Amino acid sequence: MKQWVQRAVVALIVVILTSLGGFVAWAETAAGPQPAAQAALQSTAQVAVTQEPWLVFEPAGQQPSTGLIFYPGGRVRAEAYAAPAQQIAAQGFLVVIVPMPLNLAVLAPDRADAVLAAYPGIRHWVIGGH
Repeated sequence: MKQWVQRAVVALIVVILTSLGGFVAWAETAAGPQPAAQAALQSTAQVAVTQEPWLVFEPAGQQPSTGLIFYPGGRVRAEAYAAPAQQIAAQGFLVVIVPMPLNLAVLAPDRADAVLAAYPGIRHWVIGGH
């Protein structure tokens, strides 16, 4: 192979790796939770909060029959939606916020499947996102 072709291939590889690294850095600098959302990540007398493997908000003392699966917006961390999720759960609904790889739902569109399987007692599901 000619020397100029080898240099072009090396340069192309460097450009691709640099671009990929830049994309990952960009995606990982997602908007985090505001103070109200931080506070809503704690369980209360009305809502139990768990954070693994998803952010789950369960109404305390009752068995909900309807659940909401929520996909965060692009470059927004799942925790940022904790305040409205806790308010919805306080009304008697299960709320599951599904974190996404690189904070981009387009990279994992089928993540709701695992949530559905984990909560067989929920008869009605709603899925939404930002």
